[in-house]
Amino acid sequence: MKKVTIMLIASMAMTMGKAQNLKTMVNGAPIEMIEVKGGSFTMGDHNKQNQDALPLHKVTLDSYYVGRTEVTQQLWKAVMGYNNSHFKGDLCPVESIEYEEIMTFLNKLNALTGVKFRLLTEAEWEFAARGGLKSKDYVYSGSNDIDAVGWTGNNPTLRTHNVANKAPNELGIYDMTGNVWEWCSDYNGAYTEKAQKNPKGPTTPSWHQAKGGGYSHFAYWCQLCYRDRKYPAEKSEGLGFRLAMDATKGNKGKMEVANEWYLTRTVVEEKDSNAGVAYGSVANTKLSETNIVEHPTREQLVGVWQACTSDGKGGRKYGITFKILSSDGKFQNMGLTNVTGKFGYAGTGTWKLEDGCLVETVDVGSGNIFEGKSNAMELTLSDGGNLMHIIWVHSVSGARVDEYFEKVE
Repeated sequence: MKKVTIMLIASMAMTMGKAQNLKTMVNGAPIEMIEVKGGSFTMGDHNKQNQDALPLHKVTLDSYYVGRTEVTQQLWKAVMGYNNSHFKGDLCPVESIEYEEIMTFLNKLNALTGVKFRLLTEAEWEFAARGGLKSKDYVYSGSNDIDAVGWTGNNPTLRTHNVANKAPNELGIYDMTGNVWEWCSDYNGAYTEKAQKNPKGPTTPSWHQAKGGGYSHFAYWCQLCYRDRKYPAEKSEGLGFRLAMDATKGNKGKMEVANEWYLTRTVVEEKDSNAGVAYGSVANTKLSETNIVEHPTREQLVGVWQACTSDGKGGRKYGITFKILSSDGKFQNMGLTNVTGKFGYAGTGTWKLEDGCLVETVDVGSGNIFEGKSNAMELTLSDGGNLMHIIWVHSVSGARVDEYFEKVE
């Protein structure tokens, strides 16, 4: 009898320790939820490099559920009846939606299912992305190799992809690194050292948090600790969300246990990762370079250069970014800068031509992520000196970056 009792207790302990993952269907579109068992973790930048993600602090969370994948366009259409995503694909994450649209979606979804779905808090997002109680303390969600787990600027196809085509994290959750940034319910606010339980962020309305990085963002922005903030009315082809729900009997009772998944590897597999890719795909970013200038002079570089890329039809598509190289050796990048003024490419500095490379040294305090650093860019001039092609290595992510600029008359 004693042996049977011990075996029964051991069996019960194993059952209690195993996650009870759930699934359901809504108008033919699958919802799949992973159980994240409650516990404590250290929230913030474990490497202590991102000031916005410091100080480190202890957070304790109750058990909850998180979407196995980002919300797909298929599910969005099944609930909302429309799809305004920029990169179309039923199994691609929904994007180009603002915060209030998500609130409407959740209200409709909850009415259809009887389940009280919601957005993740920032703390819940980070705990789940880190692998919960199974965490191996990776920099990205499921690995220190960003290419293994995320579609990002480090493997640039410059578009979103079907969910669950990269490796999952320790809990079996996909795409918490890359593909699209994910809205959180919290308003933006500074961290404190104080330990917290089930934090929900500041109560004063402001920007909302977003986490995870997107298809065009390099490794620096895709760290699990990195905090971005989005204005509630913001819409972007790189901004989506995933579902969460409390681990209540009422919620769990309206779903079925996921002994197998709807979104299997066969279902989500991309037959051709570049099929249907619009402007910005790997195949369409290279420009034709004719009339190469063998040994460009300093004088040929002086001027205003506008960023451009291929439109995929033999023409050029222009960006708003300018690189201004003046004759006195100064440069100014008119590029996108984060609202904190510290994480963009805009900025000033000095330049020189050295061994066929354009060498830039960014001014300290210029509001550029590379401030104080020098960067040697491999340089090619073509179109008789009117097209500049520079190749450089991102000092944070280590990724190769190709940029094209056309001279502005």
